[in-house]
Amino acid sequence: MRQFFYWFIFFILLLIYSCLLVYSARNNSPVMSEDALLASGVSHYKFQRFDLYRVNPPLVRLLAVLPVKNELLSRENVWWRYDTSPLKRSEFTVGIDVVRQHPDYQLLIFRSRIVIALFFGLIGAFTCYFYNKQLFGLIPAFIVLVLWCSSPYILGHGSTIMNDVPAAVFAVTSIYFFWKWLKRPEMLETFLAGLILGLAELTKFTLLIFYPLFIILWILYRLPEFKSLSRQNWFQQLKQITIIFATSLLIINMGYLFEGTGKFLGSYRFQTTLFTGCQTLADVPTGGGNRFDKMPFAYIPIPLPSNFVQGIDTQRLDFERGLPSYLRGEWSEHGWRYYYLYALLIKTPLGTIGLFLLAIFCTVFQKGYNISWRDEMVILLPGIVLLVFVSSQTGFSVHSRYVIPALPFFFIWIAKVGKSFQLKRPIIATLVSILLLWSIFSSLWIYPHSISYFNELAAILPTSNEPRAPQEPEGTPFLVSLLNAGSRNGGRHLLDSNIDWGQDLFYLEKWCLQHQEVTEISIAVNGSYPLEQTKIPTKLMPPINNPQPGWYALSVNHLYDREKQYRHFLNLKPVDSAGYSIYIYHITPEDANRVRREMGLPEI
Repeated sequence: MRQFFYWFIFFILLLIYSCLLVYSARNNSPVMSEDALLASGVSHYKFQRFDLYRVNPPLVRLLAVLPVKNELLSRENVWWRYDTSPLKRSEFTVGIDVVRQHPDYQLLIFRSRIVIALFFGLIGAFTCYFYNKQLFGLIPAFIVLVLWCSSPYILGHGSTIMNDVPAAVFAVTSIYFFWKWLKRPEMLETFLAGLILGLAELTKFTLLIFYPLFIILWILYRLPEFKSLSRQNWFQQLKQITIIFATSLLIINMGYLFEGTGKFLGSYRFQTTLFTGCQTLADVPTGGGNRFDKMPFAYIPIPLPSNFVQGIDTQRLDFERGLPSYLRGEWSEHGWRYYYLYALLIKTPLGTIGLFLLAIFCTVFQKGYNISWRDEMVILLPGIVLLVFVSSQTGFSVHSRYVIPALPFFFIWIAKVGKSFQLKRPIIATLVSILLLWSIFSSLWIYPHSISYFNELAAILPTSNEPRAPQEPEGTPFLVSLLNAGSRNGGRHLLDSNIDWGQDLFYLEKWCLQHQEVTEISIAVNGSYPLEQTKIPTKLMPPINNPQPGWYALSVNHLYDREKQYRHFLNLKPVDSAGYSIYIYHITPEDANRVRREMGLPEI
């Protein structure tokens, strides 16, 4: 009977999680890049080529396109802007032609999102649960399941067709099967570890770090057996590691249909200083270069698809070029090494952070929580390595979602605190319950606007230039204002996909339909969804640094933009908001004149 009860709770949690993902996928408007990803996936099927969106491997795009492939493949004369040049990044212009101009664009995105959200989300939940159950036991397994299913990062980005959550899923699944091989190095485990590693590499280039990591984990895991293992055993396991890597390479090539596999190293044309050997990007020849083309190994065939190799170079180019980056009210031409740690500090529920600190305490000072150091190392080291790796890329710091692949490893390790219930330690067990409930409530209070989630620290931590947060809409109760404080202040700390990625446009449309008195509204919002496909009564962009009476809708990215074109709106109280990324203002002549006087402008 007890076993039935546990399975019942398990499936109820998964059902709730699935409903949360589906609701978000249906109600949140398309975010930046989703149309480009979908169009790129269609191109892979249509042309059997992988030039578009080569900065990420194609597996997620290929799956996302499946429910809408026939509609998009049947479209004619929409590929005229397809350009294979690595510098053009034509997936964005093709995305406009192929997907965004489709009359059923909204429905296409929703159907694609459902496939990605449920497929990867449920695999991630299953893996975290069963991996943790084998490590720490039943109650910790339920805790990690709750952490996964209620995480704002997982709920927000997991309901899109972006690569980050799928990469997290295959990252933890890959480590799980590699751990199974470490425990039992037989041929079945060898091939399964290679298969999942290959699939992981088809989701995100970040996971290339797993190749050296697997070697390190293997050596460290076998250290206690160094003297007991014979030379033959070591050689046998080395052969199996080679089979794991070879199997993964086969899977990668199959994912790319062996496109350009075996191309000579010297024949590639790269664009980065790393692969061309040039001192600066300005020195790179127009057609690209190759630092290896005059070396003895220039004629070595590369056992990888050509667009896999070119994609690594194109992704690297983004970091070498750099992008304007924003952190704590300050703009920079480059990124920060502590960016992702800071983002995790203010975008992870404080209850989860409390559980992490409690897990450290239990590990160091309490008995009964620790398992074999080797098993804990296998789950904790990948998360640390992924966090350090993404933090080391400081060409730009724009998207904290890049750290999502590290999260399931920390969730699994944190959940060890659930052993308090099994060990009958009521004080720690009570604290675990409070922190877990705090984490769930904090996340679900903001849902379905999970992309914009910030915890309570965002409301109190100072920022460099102390930019003002958008005020609460008129009539907001005090308690609601208190609970919203973190996410309302998020733009003071982070921008772009951390808070404002175009996901709230449908909520703005709904607001306009409910307020028929608004016959014209000036809009400056972030996102890729075409305004002409909505029922929003739009007019021109708001005037720059020139307050005028009227109705306005501005998203957080515009309120805090680098040029400070609309910063004066922070001195006005919005009448409402669409989610936590779009604020709606009604400026009266009196409001306009007050702000104009503050700006030193003549009254109207």
